[in-house]
Amino acid sequence: MGWALLLVATGLSGATVAVAQPVDPGPAYFQGRWAMLGEDCRAPTSWTMIPGGNFLSENLTGTWQWSEGKLLLRLDDLAIDEETGEAGGRFRLDGPVEIKGPDRFDFAIQPDLYQLQRCPGQ
Repeated sequence: MGWALLLVATGLSGATVAVAQPVDPGPAYFQGRWAMLGEDCRAPTSWTMIPGGNFLSENLTGTWQWSEGKLLLRLDDLAIDEETGEAGGRFRLDGPVEIKGPDRFDFAIQPDLYQLQRCPGQ
């Protein structure tokens, strides 16, 4: 996972140049437990993406899917609003992902940017 190098040979000078090209990491990359950058992985708000597409967090449950460079989360908010007493609802988050390394990615949901880090041991 990560980046592949595309070697481009130039015909005139005979030099070889390495150019970084993004590689689709596939759904296996996202499986495991993730926390927001700088947060403790033991926090109940961390995200767990289970093989097969299930998603769990402190007050969220649902499904996740990786397709064509985008992550799609279909979630149910299990929290009860403290002011109104109403149950949370269903919502969808989807947006492009930028892989920053084997244990780090950014998930863009305009106008927000979720920066996630893989929890140790995952």
